[in-house]
Amino acid sequence: MTTEQYPSWLCLKTAPELPLRACLELLSVYPQPEEFVGVAQHPIYHSGLLKANTAEHLKKAVLPGNMPQIQQLMRHHEIKCLSYHEYPARLREIFAPPLLLYVRGEIEPALKQKALAVVGTRKPTAYGREMCRKLLVPLCEKQVSIISGLALGIDTVAHTTAVQNGALTLGVLASGLDIIYPAQNLELSRKIISSGALISEFEPGAKPDRWNFPARNRIISALSDAVFIVEGPITSGALLTAKNAIEQNKEICALPGNINNINAEGPNHL
Repeated sequence: MTTEQYPSWLCLKTAPELPLRACLELLSVYPQPEEFVGVAQHPIYHSGLLKANTAEHLKKAVLPGNMPQIQQLMRHHEIKCLSYHEYPARLREIFAPPLLLYVRGEIEPALKQKALAVVGTRKPTAYGREMCRKLLVPLCEKQVSIISGLALGIDTVAHTTAVQNGALTLGVLASGLDIIYPAQNLELSRKIISSGALISEFEPGAKPDRWNFPARNRIISALSDAVFIVEGPITSGALLTAKNAIEQNKEICALPGNINNINAEGPNHL
């Protein structure tokens, strides 16, 4: 997406009374927002496809109040934005695909290979850490790409193992790509960018609010060929990722664990 196209897409994304499904149906008829956003005479405004508030928003090309900051952060951090038409096809196939995908690094090389999503608890056992590394090393050596969420615990082990063993890796964030969360993984994030990419559907400047994490998980599973659940309670985000993977018809792998350990609940259930 060009710098000139981006404001039109962001205007569309932030339009009131325009649910995602309706937005995607709109794009199937008028695929290029820059052709109708801010163009009052465009036939879309007489088509009956838009509610009054939505049409007014698009006609006036209304943008978020922090648009200058968003653009500055994109330039400073070298963040690219891919539209629904541009990002990997496997991501468009899920129930609620993002309208926009922000990227720092290169996403395509990692997805030209087999890709394994690795997820698990932020507080893994020594067994979980050891087995995660042990099982991922030979896959990394076979050039399997590793996808995870850059969180503490299993995510960090997965990304680090990939970086140390020459594999491409993608980190999917629950915040804007200028905000590395947790901060302890700042140096790791730089290594991920040089051997893959950081990815987010959230605009630069967006904080890692708690409700962003479940949304983030569907992207982790969607980009992968299979999902590996290492450790996590049955109510954990790792199990939510597994649920997404099942809905997306992905292969699921799980590390069995001690039945007395709460971190083994999720994988043993699977």
